[in-house]
Amino acid sequence: MKKSILVVSERKETLKQVRKALSEVYEIITFNNLLDALDMLRESDFDVVLLDEYLTWFNFSEAKRKLNGIGKDFVVIGLLDEENEALIQEMKEADIYNYLLKPVDVKEMNRIMIPALRSLEIVKEKRKLEEKLSDTEDENEIIGQSARIKEVKNLIDKVAESDLTVLITGENGVGKELIAKEIFKKSDRRKENYITISCASLPEDLIERELFGYERGAFLGATTSKKGILEEADGGTVFLDEISAMDLKAQSKVLRVIEYGEFRRVGGNKSRRVDVRFIVSTNKDLKEETEKGKFRKDLYHRLTAFPIEVAPLRDRKDDIPMLANYFLNKIVKDLRREIPVISGDAMKYLMEYSYPGNIRELKNMIERMVILCNDRNIDVEDLPLEIKMKSDTVENKTVIGVGPLKNILEQEIYALDEVEKVVIAMALQKTRWNKQETSKLLGIGRTTLYEKIRKYGLDTK
Repeated sequence: MKKSILVVSERKETLKQVRKALSEVYEIITFNNLLDALDMLRESDFDVVLLDEYLTWFNFSEAKRKLNGIGKDFVVIGLLDEENEALIQEMKEADIYNYLLKPVDVKEMNRIMIPALRSLEIVKEKRKLEEKLSDTEDENEIIGQSARIKEVKNLIDKVAESDLTVLITGENGVGKELIAKEIFKKSDRRKENYITISCASLPEDLIERELFGYERGAFLGATTSKKGILEEADGGTVFLDEISAMDLKAQSKVLRVIEYGEFRRVGGNKSRRVDVRFIVSTNKDLKEETEKGKFRKDLYHRLTAFPIEVAPLRDRKDDIPMLANYFLNKIVKDLRREIPVISGDAMKYLMEYSYPGNIRELKNMIERMVILCNDRNIDVEDLPLEIKMKSDTVENKTVIGVGPLKNILEQEIYALDEVEKVVIAMALQKTRWNKQETSKLLGIGRTTLYEKIRKYGLDTK
């Protein structure tokens, strides 16, 4: 089967020559207008697009951007009258695969087509992988029905279709990245690029290079010019995670992009324009950072135009059962195991825990419990030690099933039964409610241990 080529040129002699030279080997469709060619591309699939340098209203970069907007996979090859350094550089920046000199020769076309088609297959495989990952991401919806999370969902719906810069605040692990991705998926830019940059994980000198790109010779080792994330995301969305970690110089440049859509590459003098929407996040109080001189006041005021605060999990505990079961079902599906049930007692412990690591910590706990449980019922003994002991009870020296030790130790007269209850409860905590290990630790039989647990009501707490 012949490979299909779409040729775009405003010169009739060029179209005629290409048809004559290639039609015996390839299926050739020609257009003398880029916009008409775009309509054909939407309706039919092509392996290669030959793009002439002579287009009245478009240079290579603009034409390639229009072609990318089709959302299909094909290789773009330029057509030049002669080798021109400026045009070749422009094609490189536009990510055009290669170029042919006119008049087109079938042997030269074949030479370029073999690696081009191989590249096309790689692009298609990458697209399939991205779609698969996208399907997985779509499953990662915002879970919860608490008043706090409903408020967040409402704000997302209101701001998504605008181009406003959004500031997402909240502790680590609350799902700020998920909120940002949800805004993007509901926006008019959802078909364009979405790029995340972690400001906390990049040194100061690398953040500017990654964001703005650099020119050749800008620093030692810069042997070629390189586009930055802003140029790669032109027309799309950039998520700046933990923006409070960005240095003041880079903050100033980001502010200029937000306000004017302009920037310069590192080491460059040319101002470049981009159309990018910013979503940013932070786990710090930016007002405090501003007062300390660690964050620019003008950028702070620009970012706080539309803030979204994501509450920690301890402040929306109504969402814990829904989140726990969501993670449970997802993890079991990945492991291809039968779905276990979280017992009522175990769920009580999950509800009481304060989750310093927020949703991320809950997810990790559920995953560990699923792997370690031996039957279809996840019970108290399957819970991690930090759940049974609870972070707040550790700080206050409280024993699950007993209460604060301070209250007991301050009594003037100790009841032996009360002391025994405390010792057994502490032993159960230490062994993560493993009855056999607790029996060994206390030096009593398992039957005796069960009787003591029932006697002191430790199994009902």
